[in-house]
Amino acid sequence: MQTQNYQRYKLSELEDLHEQWIIQDESEEDPDFRQEWVVEGIEIHKELVRKEVNDEKKAMYFHMLAELYLEFGRSEKMIQGNDKTAFRYLQQAARYMPNKGDTFYHLAFLVEKITPGNEKWESAAFYAKEALERELDEDKEIKIWCLLGKAYLELGFTQKAEECFGKSKKLDQDDEFTRFRVKYSKKASDKASFLRLDESGARISKRADRDNWIEKSRLGQCFVLEVGHRGTTLYGNGASMALTIPQAELLKLFFEVKSGLTKYDILNNTISPAKEKNANSIKTDIRRLRSAIKKGIEVEEHTLIQTVGDRGNQKYILNPHIEKYLIE
Repeated sequence: MQTQNYQRYKLSELEDLHEQWIIQDESEEDPDFRQEWVVEGIEIHKELVRKEVNDEKKAMYFHMLAELYLEFGRSEKMIQGNDKTAFRYLQQAARYMPNKGDTFYHLAFLVEKITPGNEKWESAAFYAKEALERELDEDKEIKIWCLLGKAYLELGFTQKAEECFGKSKKLDQDDEFTRFRVKYSKKASDKASFLRLDESGARISKRADRDNWIEKSRLGQCFVLEVGHRGTTLYGNGASMALTIPQAELLKLFFEVKSGLTKYDILNNTISPAKEKNANSIKTDIRRLRSAIKKGIEVEEHTLIQTVGDRGNQKYILNPHIEKYLIE
């Protein structure tokens, strides 16, 4: 389906389209065209959330966009079987509406299906626990406890698994989900070669931490700087960007020094081209890095790197109020 280019529309025109879409949506009954109609609604509402509107309207548009992402994801999962597309759209729904348990419920079962190897159980446990921290209807809660139990079982934590299955059984007083519980309580024949959670559910391996943090960054819950042999990547706001060597060196310095850095601190602790300049040029380097981050992961320029202190005594500091992790 070819959707219109809504970026050229004014706010008033988009709001009119929104009203028309709502009216027609209530009468849309043809399942053959439902998916196309949902995509049309997504495109309209993606532009509406970018406009300057009051908080009440902004919340409403985000809510509707999340619902549309969720519906599209469900349809992709249940009708067309495109699980990876469903997962991507459901992640968007989780970013736009982080308090909706239903979204995390579907993510948990999808990630079990599409992730290879034992990594699926770490990811499934992550999303299952996120779902259980939010409101779910009883049937979904019964099932998600089973999935979490299965994840713990595969990771070698029998007691935690038994507790989860017990909670599922307690909710399922009429034993309507007995076969579902039996299916998930069976351990796979291939044994896990590593333990990635401790008995309290805390993560104990570097790789497990990395997987968890990347998942959280996809939901817009944290920022992650990953330094590897093939380059450095910044994750956050549901996106990722590859950094140049000078960008990586500068941002890594901010991740390492929590107390903030003066221009001279930065000059004396970098070896890339900034070293060949003078302290006054650091301001330009910071501005360029902020601009690159804004473009790369679509966050405001001062979201990550902030300037604090009085004129003549300023420091640059990584925002202390956001969750961030460095992986090396």
